[in-house]
Amino acid sequence: MLEWLAAATGAQLGKLVLEQILNLSKPVLESYVQDFFRGCLDSGVARLQAPTLKAPMAEAIGFFIQRFVKELQFNDVPDTSIDHHYKPVLKRFVRDKTVCSILGKAFETGCKRIDFAQMEQIWVTRYPETGWQFPTEEFDWRGVAKEYVVQVKGIIKADPALSALLETDLLEAIAHNTAQISPGFDIATYRESLQASYGYLKLYTLDSTDRTDAVKLWNMFIEQTVREALPPMRYELPLDLKRQLQAEGQLDEDLSPEALEHYRHEYFQQPARKVLDAIRDSQQAIILGDPGAGKSTLLQYLALDWVEGKTETLPLLVELREYALAQSTNFLEFLHSGRGADWQFDQQQLHRHLLENPTLVMFDGLDEVFDRATQSAVIDDIIRFAQQYPQARVLVTSRIIGYNPERFQHAGFRQFTIQPLDEAEIHEFID
Repeated sequence: MLEWLAAATGAQLGKLVLEQILNLSKPVLESYVQDFFRGCLDSGVARLQAPTLKAPMAEAIGFFIQRFVKELQFNDVPDTSIDHHYKPVLKRFVRDKTVCSILGKAFETGCKRIDFAQMEQIWVTRYPETGWQFPTEEFDWRGVAKEYVVQVKGIIKADPALSALLETDLLEAIAHNTAQISPGFDIATYRESLQASYGYLKLYTLDSTDRTDAVKLWNMFIEQTVREALPPMRYELPLDLKRQLQAEGQLDEDLSPEALEHYRHEYFQQPARKVLDAIRDSQQAIILGDPGAGKSTLLQYLALDWVEGKTETLPLLVELREYALAQSTNFLEFLHSGRGADWQFDQQQLHRHLLENPTLVMFDGLDEVFDRATQSAVIDDIIRFAQQYPQARVLVTSRIIGYNPERFQHAGFRQFTIQPLDEAEIHEFID
């Protein structure tokens, strides 16, 4: 197996996969092709075009196996173990119906990633073998999946028949979707929806009595102060939590007591300023704060700024927990579908608006996406969105604990930490 894995490419690689890995009867192979392309082609099209599709499909699977084996070798798994133990398991793995569907997703137009976390879970739970050790901690599923997606793009580009088929199916899907009722771009009704959702303070979270009087959030909001720095409390954690975050790559190595004291001094040397001024000066920013610091309330207040006619900049508020649950391809699709969102916007009209008009796009609760792989993918989506729509002002909120600043820093996001209310601000809120 290793010999042809190391040497074969292109059509020859696909042929070997069909002969040695997918050595299936014609009806079973056609069914496999349908499952593989189910996400990007109508199943009837996949069935009729099976002869056209099976070669690029097999080539893609061959590359995935090549990259999988290379990752094993990176982790010092002996070639004899790969041949004797991994070869039969890999054969069953790529035949798995769910894995087949995940690999096929890479052929979808605009695909940026496939669900490597689900593939890892399937591998660990369904294909354990005795007598050999899989490098669970070190195996780079993300890297394998990323290179696979890039390779698939090359396969599509090099195959005119496949490119034409995928493009035709996409155009038909677009025509079908646009024939349905569009959610439109109803700004007036959206304004009313925001007023209903965020216009009044939720007093039941503060008061256990049955009072029903409505208090406007606009009148109750106390503007926080922020410092443009990451707080020292990131390092002042219980030992078990600190080790867990470090193991997950969410926290740097420990600071010495002297370094921590210097870090604390530097942090408090940063000037405190009002959060609205800080946001106004920032095109892209992260707002960090403890639970209850008012991060979500701040975003709702900013949305109400537009509702009350104080600004013409359209606000969009995305709860990242809902976005992750919806499993949308991107934020525009999420807002188009309305699943978990406050309102629906036609994604083509929203796309044009974002390109042509200033917009405030707020992503709330990065810390509420608990799965690390999913959270990493969401961060990718946010950074990509900010790059695609440079006119949009982008805000992201997160709790301090578990926040990793590196990727946002590299993307040019400023990072602010909400300060505790001082005595005067507390009295202002109570009064």
